[in-house]
Amino acid sequence: MAPFFLFFAFFLLSNPSPSASQRQQSMASFSSSDSPWLPMQNKILLSPNSTFAAGFYPVGNSSKHFNFSIWYYKLPRNITTTVWTANKHDSPLSTNASLVITATRELRLTDSSSRSNLWPGAPNAPNNSTRLVLKEDGNLVYDKWESFHFPTDTFLPNQSINGTELVSQNGKFRFLNSSVLSFNYPDNYWTSDKVFEQLNSDGSVNQGNGVSIISADYGVARMRRLTLDNDGNLRVYSHDESLGQWFIAWQALQESCRVHGICGPNAICLTDSSNSMSCVCPPGFRRSSTSADACERKRKLTSNTKFLQLDYVNFTGGSNQTNLKLDRLLYGYWSPGTEVAMFLRVDSSETAETNFTGMSRVLDTTCPVRVTLPFPPRESNTTTRNIAIICTLFAAELIAGILFFWAFLKKYIKYRDMAQTLGLEFLPAGGPKRFTYAELKAATDDFSDAIGKGGFGDVYRGELPDKRVVAVKCLKNVTGGDAEFWAEVTIIARMHHLNLVRLWGFCAEKGQRILVYEYVPNGSLDRQIKHCYDDRVHFDMVDRMVKTALWCLQDRADMRPSMGKVAKMLEGSVEITEPKKPTIFFLED
Repeated sequence: MAPFFLFFAFFLLSNPSPSASQRQQSMASFSSSDSPWLPMQNKILLSPNSTFAAGFYPVGNSSKHFNFSIWYYKLPRNITTTVWTANKHDSPLSTNASLVITATRELRLTDSSSRSNLWPGAPNAPNNSTRLVLKEDGNLVYDKWESFHFPTDTFLPNQSINGTELVSQNGKFRFLNSSVLSFNYPDNYWTSDKVFEQLNSDGSVNQGNGVSIISADYGVARMRRLTLDNDGNLRVYSHDESLGQWFIAWQALQESCRVHGICGPNAICLTDSSNSMSCVCPPGFRRSSTSADACERKRKLTSNTKFLQLDYVNFTGGSNQTNLKLDRLLYGYWSPGTEVAMFLRVDSSETAETNFTGMSRVLDTTCPVRVTLPFPPRESNTTTRNIAIICTLFAAELIAGILFFWAFLKKYIKYRDMAQTLGLEFLPAGGPKRFTYAELKAATDDFSDAIGKGGFGDVYRGELPDKRVVAVKCLKNVTGGDAEFWAEVTIIARMHHLNLVRLWGFCAEKGQRILVYEYVPNGSLDRQIKHCYDDRVHFDMVDRMVKTALWCLQDRADMRPSMGKVAKMLEGSVEITEPKKPTIFFLED
């Protein structure tokens, strides 16, 4: 038993319990009464739910160099991630650094090497009661000053992105104007169409005009951050508690080699299946003596040169790329997605062969195949003749169609203009119907029942299919042609007079011009005048009717008024001159 107790005592002596000075002291806020805050005090400022912590955080495993940072407090030490740093990453603080609130209520971070204030923005408070507080969302606040207004390399959920910028920890890369990734500004290598506005806790990133970026684990409640990494890529990270690690939910560039500055001049960036990168030298080049990521020529170019083909290789940067004597080829990368080949100029004495070959080159060297095709047969005369016949028929049909359409269009325009001129489009609703010649021929029993004759044509009695009896007047010797006929139809259709029969329809086809009137079975006009009018009371009307009738009985047909003028004469809208007495005056019972 004695050896066991000796071993146990040795273990206790070699692993003493932490002393009070070694225990980590947590604070809810930092005020002037807590000043100064020193790195060796082992104090931290916690958010209300202990999600985040702020304080002097050791750089790597060093106990002498610190950064005043904000980090995720609940994560294990091996994956603890800082999200904000007050001092620059390339200028860590020593053990002599301190954070104080001065008598003038200024928040100052100083180091022994420099007495200048390293705290961004140099905030001041209006009174002594103001405290430095870490919010639950990771925002460090001192009065109106907020760490969200001075981001370093990370944006947190609900933090406003627009108007700020990120700088990678190595200082090479920047995220500018909330939309551009830049290497050694102003060398831009990625630009978003819409500006970034805010990272949300559900994994989406709000952009301008209502557009959003959706991460791979959208909707899952996890800790998230938007970080500009040291490889120049902008990524959204999510923490998987079941795996205990961060994973990439979204990234700006899928091919990391497209980031400028990954490799030095003349080097080519390569990626493997795990997306790990390496820098290799093209044929004719070797590692630079001044930089491990750069390459230099083995032999200087002479007057005799040649070109080596590099499949899927592209150099995207540098000025004066058209000069074939370049000594600096910048931002080279290999990717099958480029679908290009570069021809690299080397000295003719160079013996190195290209090792960047595409699939076509591999097939040419490993599986040569000669493909020959038979000559096509000569064209026969039959084929030429058939083509000529088809073309001729097509041309004839096309010409015939054009002529037919032209004739139809000409006729259509003629009747359209006539209708507009004569006002046919204004015929009253339910006005004269347009009959076909066949319909009137059937109604009059082939024009067999004549009931009157005159200088303009014959009148026949007829019966329509709806049992209406009509008087059908077949016009002849229409001196005015179509224009006068349509004028007569328009005027008579608009007239409604006590002494005029109504026009029920007309026919205008195949050279025929026929008017269809209401049939009057009550005798002649003189009977109606005798029984209906008093010559003393209606003298003017009777005088107008008699003169109109005398004009209609003139010996010469060209002196007789048209039906339209007769209607106007009966209305009294035109003046009636004294007619000549007709030589023949005959009334038939």
